[in-house]
Amino acid sequence: MAILVGRWDCSTCGNKAILGPKTQCPNCGASRPEDVRFYLPDDAEVVTIEEQLKEAKAGVDWVCGHCSSHNKALQLSCNSCGNPRDELSEDVDLGEKTYELHEVPKDALIPYDPPPRKRKANPATKWLIALIFLVGIFIFFSQLPKDINVTVSGFKWERTVQMAHYEPVQREEWELPRDAYDVSSYRAIHHYDQVFRGYETRYRNVRVQVGEERYVCGKRDKGNGYFEEVYCTRPIYEKRRESYEEAVYDKVPVYREKYRFTVMEWVEKRSYLLRSQGADHHPFWPSQTYPDPANWREGKKNATYIAIVTDPKGITHEESFSLQDWDRLAINQPLEATQSWLFGTYFGLK
Repeated sequence: MAILVGRWDCSTCGNKAILGPKTQCPNCGASRPEDVRFYLPDDAEVVTIEEQLKEAKAGVDWVCGHCSSHNKALQLSCNSCGNPRDELSEDVDLGEKTYELHEVPKDALIPYDPPPRKRKANPATKWLIALIFLVGIFIFFSQLPKDINVTVSGFKWERTVQMAHYEPVQREEWELPRDAYDVSSYRAIHHYDQVFRGYETRYRNVRVQVGEERYVCGKRDKGNGYFEEVYCTRPIYEKRRESYEEAVYDKVPVYREKYRFTVMEWVEKRSYLLRSQGADHHPFWPSQTYPDPANWREGKKNATYIAIVTDPKGITHEESFSLQDWDRLAINQPLEATQSWLFGTYFGLK
């Protein structure tokens, strides 16, 4: 486990990269700052001298509670004011800190990242923003509604009835209905079964753990100007090719009797749709005479009722109504509607 020499910067005179174990600045004599930040440059020296190794392993340095001077772990009294190290003195241990490799500090202070200067707005940008603002105001006011009177000038209506016919329909099914006729059958695949055939030898690549290795995963600030490497372990894997037996199945078709037949059903077709329409105020449902009325029946009914209204500019518009409201309308009857305040775009009835 390698021991490395850290560094610290003097906050009094600005002297930088002072050897971590030194408790005083060699330039101005000031003690290390109380909140000293030890850091580890990329070219940090590895400790090999026995005395330095003992000093690094002796423990964290401490700060005198009376004069704020830094002292080594084994010192029992402050080297500056002579005050003994005890609980009453409120001495403070620097403490150890463990960093992951990407967290290890490389300098004493976090680099200052000045905020980006505010660029002066481009005059063209200002004009564009102003134009967008004005267009927005223009659109807003152009869509404001304005009340107008319209008059009923005409009517339109349409009614449809979907008819269903009872007729023969050809089907193919696995089961035969009771009322089927013109029946024929044939053999067809109903489904497939998975039938076990045996085992086949296959090969695959697998990862096998063959051991472990130690690696440097961090650095520990010893709290005395030294750093030591922190080790972790991780498994070592090898890729190996191995054989295995895999069950093999055959896809076997299962045949059954399938029936082709004719059956009578109610059928709705597009050609069976009846329609009536008109441009008056007298709607009626469409009807038709069939030679075999017992084989026809009514299905879904739909209806549309429209009133044609004319605005003050003489432009006509179509409005949909329910039958109950449509019946109450009359030619030249006034109704309230809205249009855009600026352009006069017709919005609809109120």
